[in-house]
Parts: sequence; structure tokens; C-alpha cells
Amino acid sequence: TVKRRAWGRVSITTAVISPSQLLGPDVPYSSAFMRLPVFPEKIVLQVSWGPLSVGEATLTVDKIVTFNGRPAYHIVSEARSNSFCDSFYPVRDLNESWLDARTLTSLGYSKKLREGRFFRDEWVLYDRDAGTFIARRTDRDGGFAVRTGTIPASVQDILSSVYFVRAQELKNGDQVVVDVNTPDNWPLVVKVTSRERVETPAGRFSSVLVEPAMRREGLFVQKGKRLRLWLSDDAAKRPLLLKVEVFFGHVTAVVREMI
Repeated sequence: TVKRRAWGRVSITTAVISPSQLLGPDVPYSSAFMRLPVFPEKIVLQVSWGPLSVGEATLTVDKIVTFNGRPAYHIVSEARSNSFCDSFYPVRDLNESWLDARTLTSLGYSKKLREGRFFRDEWVLYDRDAGTFIARRTDRDGGFAVRTGTIPASVQDILSSVYFVRAQELKNGDQVVVDVNTPDNWPLVVKVTSRERVETPAGRFSSVLVEPAMRREGLFVQKGKRLRLWLSDDAAKRPLLLKVEVFFGHVTAVVREMI
């Protein structure tokens, strides 16, 4: 294991076996930090597969922690199927991301995905000073593989990129390009397509529609052919509605509650 003081920074090497080794104490908000559109925040979405209600998803960022010596927003995404869906395709997904509070770049992410027979335990840690990453993927039987490589200067993961995009000005016809590592490096191109009114269980909202080109990874579902995301057309840019075309129909997540 890596020995460290709770608040110190360590060199990210293959000796690290869990992101929890890099966690230190919670940090109070400071004016020196870059602001998220909403903080703290919890968004609850109801998830449907076609006409069928299949579960619930949440997006939460409610604290700032010390992550490898740096203050970081702790972002958590969870998806859980309901009892009906559990009978044929149980889902228990937990995604975490640590977003540097001073730069809004990712310090790392963790995935624990259980979707039907699909299984993934994976984490990736970014060393921005060295320009490198270390990734570890664990199999069902406990075997694991470690991978290393380089990263762009302003790296994001899939989950942190949602909050990074929300912090940008979004004009119709614009494109936001995000340097993503998953742990392959690739450009996430987010197209701003239109303004619309959307109806949700939480109310009716003006929204801005964006289409991220999800080349390798998904959000709430592991794989999809097309993703559309409606954000509130205000300073908060809260996720209101998400539609994913998948190989067996389409999955919809619509906001039920915003805290």
C-alpha cells in the first residue's frame, strides 16, 4: 500500500490499488475555487426503457474533498433498476469522479457497473503534473490489469465532462470540444443544437438541447448509438431530460426532483 498523510500528495504509481488511498478530509468551499453552476446539488431522474419504467438515476455533487492533496468536487452518479427490471436486467451502477476545484479538470474516476451480465470495476487516476494516467480494471474473479499512458493538459472523464460543459456558455450552433480519457484519449464533441420547452415531472422548463458524440463510453447506460441531453436554459444548466438510443430500443431519463 501507499503510505501517506491524509492531506499529502503522493506520486501516482502502480502501487496505488484504490482511489480511496488518495482521499483526505473534506474541504470547505473557498472563493479561490472555480464555481460549478450549482453546488451543492442532487438531481433525481426516473428512467424508462421505451414505455416501461425501469428504475432511477441520481447525479450528486455535495462536498469538496481532498484528493491527492488537491481540493476536488466529489461527483457521484448512480443508476438502479426497479423490481420489475430486476427480474430480467438488473442494474446497479456507481460512478465517481473527482474534479479539481481550482481548474475544473478531472483528477480521476471510478466505475462499478453491473448491467445484466455486464460487469466492470475500473478506476483511472490522472497525474496532471507528470501528464500521465494509471488505470486498473478488475475482473469478476479478482484478477486485474494495469495500464499506463499520457493525458492531455485539460483532461476530463465522462462524468466530469457533464459538469465542465454545464459551466460553458452554450449558443445554438456552437460546439464544445472536451479532451476525454477513458483511459483512451479522445475528443468529446458536444453540439449545441436548439432551444426547446420540455415537460418533466418536476415542471415545464425552457431548455437547451446538446448532443454529445459518445464514441466509447455512456452515461447511465454503458453503450449507446445516440445521446441527446436537454439542459435548463439558465445559469444552472441542470440536466432535465436525457435520451439514449441503444441497440434494443431507447432509454429515457427525465428529472423528477432537483435539490
